[in-house]
Amino acid sequence: VSPSCPAGFAGSAVIGAFYSADDRGIGRLNMATGRLAPIARVPGAIGGLGTMTVDPPWVVWEEADSQNASQTYLNDWTIHAWNLTLGAGRLLASSRLSNGTYVTGQQPLPVVRDGVAAWAQPVPRPGRYNMAQVRTVDLSTGRVATLDTGRVSSPVFAGRYRVWAKIDNAGHDLRRVADAAHFRPVVTPGPLRSPGPLLYLAGSPGYLAWGAGDLNELTVWPVGTDRLLRFTQSSGHPFQFLQLAGHFVLWYTGNGSSVLDLRTGDAFDIAGSVAASADTIAVEEQVGQPPKGT
Repeated sequence: VSPSCPAGFAGSAVIGAFYSADDRGIGRLNMATGRLAPIARVPGAIGGLGTMTVDPPWVVWEEADSQNASQTYLNDWTIHAWNLTLGAGRLLASSRLSNGTYVTGQQPLPVVRDGVAAWAQPVPRPGRYNMAQVRTVDLSTGRVATLDTGRVSSPVFAGRYRVWAKIDNAGHDLRRVADAAHFRPVVTPGPLRSPGPLLYLAGSPGYLAWGAGDLNELTVWPVGTDRLLRFTQSSGHPFQFLQLAGHFVLWYTGNGSSVLDLRTGDAFDIAGSVAASADTIAVEEQVGQPPKGT
């Protein structure tokens, strides 16, 4: 588990990336038995798992597909869905255009809840800024819907809402909010109406969190309330790659991870990487040298 190889949870299993001398891909690790069952292989000489989200039975991930080992080509990516119950998956989206080139823009950060996946799909831009669509797909029916288009971020689920950031034509930073169940826009809750810019966004059943500016400030909205929580840090641990688990926020610091208790404001550092679900935290620790060939 690492910021570049995130993980998710499905019951007593962890879903994440695996690498060995002769194989690489995404697999399910049974935490009780230690058995790893591959789900899918990832192609390319330098490709691999980018972002993953899990809401059983669905696993959705974005992967880098570049096969050019001499350079990192970030515009070559795909989004995939896998059903853990059926043991089958399919391609949801790609950066490849019909003419064989690739669309430019930020790699999407997909999320999934209740069988619906969502992400910001970059689209060819008509002007000077990268453009994207906030796109959803019902993984059971295949129904696709577009919720917004423009200078938008990838969405997250926060409580009963689907939330994303947008910069409007006047350059103002906005939060867009839709009902997570029906995809309909709703009135933006008061605490989100003057949010300022953001760089990282995370959501959970109880909280919406974002880091902005120089990443030394974290803002958290307890969903459904009329208040915002603000935290600052000066220890060289910027608030980036945010995750939420219960009333804890987790983030990668550049050389480890940190965990902050939103109720008390207390925080602590972890040497390894972390992965979170709504109610679970997994910590990666190296206990010895890996076996030869892995």
